[in-house]
Amino acid sequence: MLQNDAPEYREGAPLPGFRPVSDAIRAALPALSPPSRISVSKAATRRKVNAGGHWTFWDNAVAPYMVEPQDTTMSRRFESVVFVGPARSSKTESLIINPWAHSVLTYPRLVSIFYMSQAAAREWSVQELKQIIKNSPELRDALRLDNTHEKTFTGGGRLTLDWPVDNKLSGRSIPLVLMADYDQKAYQDVEGQGPAFDLGRKRHTQAGSRGMNVAESSPRFPILDENWQVKTPHEAPPCEGILGIYNTGTRGRLYWRCPDCQGEFQPTFERIGYPKEGSPAERGKGAYMSCLHCGSVIEPHQKAELNRTARWLHESQDGDLVPLGDEVRETPVASYWMEGPAAALAPWSQIVTRVLEGEEELARTGNEKPLQAAINLDVGRPYRPRALNDAASISEKALRDTMTDHAWKVAPAETRFILIAVDVQGGRFVVQVMAHLAHGERVLIDRFDIHQPPKTAPRAADRQLDPAKYGEDWDALLDLMELSYPVANADHRLKALSVICDAGGKAGVTPRAYNFWRKTRKSHPRRFHLVRGVGGDNKKRAEVKAPETSHQGRKKAARDILLVRAGTDRLKDEIAASLNREDVGASAIHIPKGAPAEIPAELAAERRIKTGWEPRPGVKRNEALDLAVYDLALAIVLGVEKIDWTQPKACPAWAVIGPENSFAVVDLDTDQDLAAEVTTPTKPTKLKKRRGKKRRGRSFDGWS
Repeated sequence: MLQNDAPEYREGAPLPGFRPVSDAIRAALPALSPPSRISVSKAATRRKVNAGGHWTFWDNAVAPYMVEPQDTTMSRRFESVVFVGPARSSKTESLIINPWAHSVLTYPRLVSIFYMSQAAAREWSVQELKQIIKNSPELRDALRLDNTHEKTFTGGGRLTLDWPVDNKLSGRSIPLVLMADYDQKAYQDVEGQGPAFDLGRKRHTQAGSRGMNVAESSPRFPILDENWQVKTPHEAPPCEGILGIYNTGTRGRLYWRCPDCQGEFQPTFERIGYPKEGSPAERGKGAYMSCLHCGSVIEPHQKAELNRTARWLHESQDGDLVPLGDEVRETPVASYWMEGPAAALAPWSQIVTRVLEGEEELARTGNEKPLQAAINLDVGRPYRPRALNDAASISEKALRDTMTDHAWKVAPAETRFILIAVDVQGGRFVVQVMAHLAHGERVLIDRFDIHQPPKTAPRAADRQLDPAKYGEDWDALLDLMELSYPVANADHRLKALSVICDAGGKAGVTPRAYNFWRKTRKSHPRRFHLVRGVGGDNKKRAEVKAPETSHQGRKKAARDILLVRAGTDRLKDEIAASLNREDVGASAIHIPKGAPAEIPAELAAERRIKTGWEPRPGVKRNEALDLAVYDLALAIVLGVEKIDWTQPKACPAWAVIGPENSFAVVDLDTDQDLAAEVTTPTKPTKLKKRRGKKRRGRSFDGWS
């Protein structure tokens, strides 16, 4: 029989001796020790932080403005601490990691750190927390049990890594609740039980005044009231999420002291100046700050010293500004809000550059997401969607007052191409024609309805058009492929580059729209497109994909159809901004004075609310707005935004000015109505097919 070579395992070997009781007492002493009277900021200097790949002990001098908020997490007067701030301000390190490290090193108790999801909690545990413990000697030596979502430490300290779900925020007693990145949607309503912050406050009730609830985040929710006016010095705009909680608290803001006049002021984005010319990066490099009181220039290298001498001032009962103490507002929440210019690890050049890049993207494409991210994360403010301002200022009267002198049913001389959009209504097709100029500028040049079925349709002379019932009625759209418009001050006309039509409506419309698309793919390849709108700010502006259809309770894709999916809320935001631009230029939309009277009313038929666009009360028709959405979606998927208009030779053949345009036809100097016989165009230049991502051997039939 094989035996272990170690003496203690050999048969007949003596058992090991008893350990002295002193060893057991020594191991239990940390659990019996009273909590140390050490502040969170002082205990933090005993753990290490990753500083650009180098692990060094935490230094409060790097972000001195975080000393007061993190020390307040041990307050017995307040039951919650809330911090609103930009990225790279050390808010997570100071308010999530440091209070937990304090609990391990000086005040053992149960701590729960919440992240937005289980996956995010796991990722942070493995990638961040594990390294912090490994590189901090005292934390590493105190670790006893190390699991991904739970860790225990010497002295009775315990940490759980959680996410906002009901079973994590109910039926538990948690003395210290720490919520990171609170303005994620998962925190706002936990399985119908309410906001995670409110649920977290109930978890430390048994701990009495020693319990604490902490939340930190950059603001991500939009301003709710477009008419809001500030009432107190530090009041935040009405928002959901962390700024809403901030408003219930002491409302602390950071103040710098001017090196020249000693006057105190908040380091906000308005105080930053930068050159008016140059690229965003070049203008960012020239960023500086000016004193509110004396106007003296403050250079970027002075930020560290200004942060060192800065102080937090909170609102008092009387509305005055005071340090955190007995005179502050009567509230259980100590709340703080700091903006990006004071963030220790965010240079002013970076903040300015990202804001200006967002402004440029908004002006170029109407997409405000980059600007929103810059305002939320770099500036540290809630973003008021430009669409809310634009939509609020759009009215039928305002649009009528800004109508232009462009000729009706005539393409401007600068026209690059023409797009036609069609809406399907009961008994008619509504047709709207846009002339597209360079840089996204557009002019509405025609609008009409098609009521009469084509002559080839059943009983065409005895009834009104019915696209939901008669597939033959869709042939009325074939004439749009040959419709052309005279070009101002030119001897040629322009045919439409493409036609886009809504694929939804009454029961029966969709299958007949699909059949017509299949027909035009053979007779008019790459000229006819179908569109479906999808609401929501998180949807893509426009994309091409196969539609989903229902069959026997199951969803499947109609694989032979390519459908343009339009993010209606985002595109309406862009159209609102374009309509508000009164002068000529990029992305502007112009409505000629000769347009039908209903056009301005239909363009102003909806209003923007926080969840998207909705009809204004009492308004029934909005076809002009919907058709403008289809037009913009088609331009996006055709790649118009990728054209470099500064390089004429690089423009595709269908987007050049003049008779060389591949959709130009000889002008016969006759008025053209839809019912009239259209002219036979000259043979267009052969266009190179733009190849998209293949799907089962197919690609989007777009123009190069």
